[in-house]
Amino acid sequence: MQRSDTINSGSDHRITMGVPQYTARLARDDATRQDAYSLRYLCYLDGGFIAPNKQKSFSDKFDGLSNTETVVVYQGDEPIASVRVCFLSLSSSSPAPARDTFSDEVEALLLPYRRSDRGMEAVETTRLVTSPRFANDQGLVFMLYRLAGLLGIQRDVRILLSCVRHNHVPFYRRLRYKEIAGPKIYPGLTCPMHLLACSREDYDAVRGRFPLMDPDAFPQDDVSGFLAGHSMTTHIRPSSARLRQAA
Repeated sequence: MQRSDTINSGSDHRITMGVPQYTARLARDDATRQDAYSLRYLCYLDGGFIAPNKQKSFSDKFDGLSNTETVVVYQGDEPIASVRVCFLSLSSSSPAPARDTFSDEVEALLLPYRRSDRGMEAVETTRLVTSPRFANDQGLVFMLYRLAGLLGIQRDVRILLSCVRHNHVPFYRRLRYKEIAGPKIYPGLTCPMHLLACSREDYDAVRGRFPLMDPDAFPQDDVSGFLAGHSMTTHIRPSSARLRQAA
């Protein structure tokens, strides 16, 4: 009997050759968007960064804008992680949480990268959350960075922004982010945040060294379908071929 490389794990997700398999999807329909908002609510409530509400949902004025995209990662049918990106440009008033919170600093960061083609100079990674059940799963966090990076690369952004809590600043520094300003109260949350920035050159150097963060680990055919709104199967670890290439 022919042996299949994909088996059912007996739980609510599938396993390929012993590796947990997930799906990622852009939140372009109401159901997927609500999955993202529910995940945010659970994560931020668990951390004490928002007050409870009857809707058990957390969204803001940036959701649904033309310069934002949200990704949800599923294990089987269960949403377990999500991240949002907001694109920024000097040629437009494209709003983003970092721009609202650190307006002068963000404008100064964008200025050297001004583009004549009305493209986006920067991307802010925001609302990066995992289900409390997966709070200690660092691999999922790297997968979210990889997905956010994929969206940024598609727009050829020149600088990456993140607003993070004080205790997360050292981690971002290891990823070559530089602290620009802070702390300030960030939209929707009770905790102050620091503004950090990473140049595209530094980002490319980091992802070249660490395939867990490299969007090129996603097969191009899968990426095309993902960007078109289809679900993309993914794993926390890139393919062995991609790991060998980076070694």
